[in-house]
Amino acid sequence: MFGPYVSTLLPFARRSVVVFAALALAHLSPAAPVDDARSALVAGIDEVSTALRERPKQDDLIKLLDTLVDKHFAFETTTRLAIGPAWRDLKPTEQETLTRLFSRLVIRTYSDRIGGDAAPQVIYRAPTELRPGRVEIPTSVTSAGQTYAIAYRLDLDPTSNRWRVYDVVAEGVSLIANYRSQFDPIIRKSGAAGLIHTLELKLANATAR
Repeated sequence: MFGPYVSTLLPFARRSVVVFAALALAHLSPAAPVDDARSALVAGIDEVSTALRERPKQDDLIKLLDTLVDKHFAFETTTRLAIGPAWRDLKPTEQETLTRLFSRLVIRTYSDRIGGDAAPQVIYRAPTELRPGRVEIPTSVTSAGQTYAIAYRLDLDPTSNRWRVYDVVAEGVSLIANYRSQFDPIIRKSGAAGLIHTLELKLANATAR
């Protein structure tokens, strides 16, 4: 079910430190301009890349990524956009469950791909304000001798006043768009219960591995 996403997005960044490094973002003021979002992304990538190069054990790595996702990735926004209009019809408990399962699945799917001693080389382009409180930052990322075009889309959380990543676009392929194409047929056929069941099975398999 999730093979198309793996085969389209992450071949462009096999050293998945590139993707997960994007999750760590610094705190900003509520009126932060787009340049502050850029500065936060730079600091976050440096922080996470350094931590991952310490080569934590697999269990410790998963805990680290759990923490980073919970703190720095707007996964409720990501999940809502990936599910699409059907999100409005879900119960709050279903929304919470799907957000939790989706974030954990992404972590466990890609945690075993993270490695390498050298930090990725990142060239940051000029950020673009998509709308107030939402910014896209295009970059060129070189890792393991290959260069990828990766854009990070950030949201300003009005509660925590922190910029957080809600989408990653690698070589023109959006994380949200990929999962939307997979979630749509499940939601239409089996509703929220079917999607929850599918994510639980995928998470169990990823955790076992």
